[in-house]
Amino acid sequence: YFCLRVKDVSLLMGKDPTDDNDRRNVQTSLSLLYKQGITSRLPYFDVAMDLPTRSYVYGLSDRGAKDYGGKTFDEHSERTLDHELEISTFHMILNMVFPELTITWKQSNIKHGINPDAYFSITDKALPEGKNTFHYFLEIERAKIGNIKNGEPSIVRKLAKYYDYYDSNECQKDWGFRTFRVITVVRTADKQYNLCDRLKDYKHRMFWITTELLVRGNMRGEIFKTPRDFRTTAYSFLSH
Repeated sequence: YFCLRVKDVSLLMGKDPTDDNDRRNVQTSLSLLYKQGITSRLPYFDVAMDLPTRSYVYGLSDRGAKDYGGKTFDEHSERTLDHELEISTFHMILNMVFPELTITWKQSNIKHGINPDAYFSITDKALPEGKNTFHYFLEIERAKIGNIKNGEPSIVRKLAKYYDYYDSNECQKDWGFRTFRVITVVRTADKQYNLCDRLKDYKHRMFWITTELLVRGNMRGEIFKTPRDFRTTAYSFLSH
């Protein structure tokens, strides 16, 4: 994970993120790692019980990334913290919901023809070898639909590139596969339907559009929800 809050680390360590003692213990450990120069951190105002609470977001420092691998969090911009945390949240829930499957996740050095927020693959060993690995690109879209050129906002232009990239020789050369799904996470249901409507010229089953609320719902078969023919239908993740 590129960056995590204290409560995220608590959850990953099997502790109760709502328990004050558990949270303080994790906070102490992370603070010690910070003092040793292994981690870097940025202040973050989290919302608990509708009140802003000052906390920190942690990631590996230059030294930590050098010693343990991964991407450094040093000198990261506070402006993109929410965006980065949504990527980490998706990654966490993916691992929690499908512990029986083999998940490969990449979040750095993945700008090949396209520039996703993350790439991941899921391998189901219960299926025949060679036909049991499925590929996905993740896009977290938290901004308002804007930056319109030639009548199309930036997110639609970006997804259109995936449309052209799908099943292409370029995709095969860059990634080693030709087919994939693009999972786009938007903030609200209204934005979900709005984006679906704007994609009417690019109707394709590669596009899965969901909301942050549905992702956090952490329910098998309900995490990824997209309209079929732009009507709301819940798809089972594994069926695709």
